[in-house]
Amino acid sequence: MNKLTNEQILKALATAGLIGNLVKFNASISGAEAGCQAEIGTACAMASGAATQLLGGSIHQIEYAAEMGIEHHLGLTCDPLYGLVQIPCIERNAFAASRSLNHAAYALVSDGRHIISFDKVVKTLKQTGYDLPSLYKETSLGGLAIFGKED
Repeated sequence: MNKLTNEQILKALATAGLIGNLVKFNASISGAEAGCQAEIGTACAMASGAATQLLGGSIHQIEYAAEMGIEHHLGLTCDPLYGLVQIPCIERNAFAASRSLNHAAYALVSDGRHIISFDKVVKTLKQTGYDLPSLYKETSLGGLAIFGKED
């Protein structure tokens, strides 16, 4: 790959920001409100879209990659040990970052057209977050967080 220009990087950052704002406006980016699917899924979608743009993807391919970023995190609970983001949050973000490159690669081998739109997956994130019991939303009362209370 050739060296990226500042303009290419700025456009990719703008794309990532737009994706994040679409989720924020139409659903949530808060683990306390919608679980880690909102935080990590959105971050993955942002990275997936930006990576696809940097690799020369079309608008359809960018949207497809971003859609996969959220779709593959639907239902993810927010359950940090000891109420801190070290476990499992940092690991989840690291794996989501690497997954975003897979989303870009997958979108780029297609024409970008797919069945579930980004808008539909954002609506699903919102509904899933609403349906998710509160003990799985950054309360440290459920999921992996309960193991931090045993020590």
